[in-house]
Amino acid sequence: MRRIFTRFISAFTLIMVASSAQATLLDFNFSFENILNQGGSVTGVVRGLSEGTNTASSVEILSNTAGFGLGEYLSPSATNTWTVTAGMVTAFEFVSFGISNNLPFVTDSTLYLNSEDNLGATFRAGLSNLSNSVTSGSSIVTTEDISLTFSQVSAASVPAPATFSLLALGLLGLSLRRRN
Repeated sequence: MRRIFTRFISAFTLIMVASSAQATLLDFNFSFENILNQGGSVTGVVRGLSEGTNTASSVEILSNTAGFGLGEYLSPSATNTWTVTAGMVTAFEFVSFGISNNLPFVTDSTLYLNSEDNLGATFRAGLSNLSNSVTSGSSIVTTEDISLTFSQVSAASVPAPATFSLLALGLLGLSLRRRN
């Protein structure tokens, strides 16, 4: 019986080591033409996404040719839902009113990104220099007009914490078993 238990613990430990899962964090650059909100070509980055539906750890405007709204929009955001499928952003809804962020973050602009029609509008991105305000639809501006694009820029593997906890418990059990 003791030998069977020892073999079970050893097999469990090997399985845990072999299957130590890695969560891959993805960052995506994005850009769009800010046609309905004071103009400008806007670029930014969405950080900390992974496959499936989750929240971004950071959404930041890196440049805007109209000269406003630079900084991080996240703390807190009204909506922060992103879906990544096969390494591509396939659905997203992000709204942040920069007024709640602390310096050096944005303090007055509003960022809006959405992959679905908003009340029949086809406009899916906007950056406004006003708090709590962004124009989000127009019958004469389409998704193609704003040229909203996402491109993956990095992938970083992060150990899955639960896997290492289970591995540690397995090793602890094995070492305690050997003492007896």
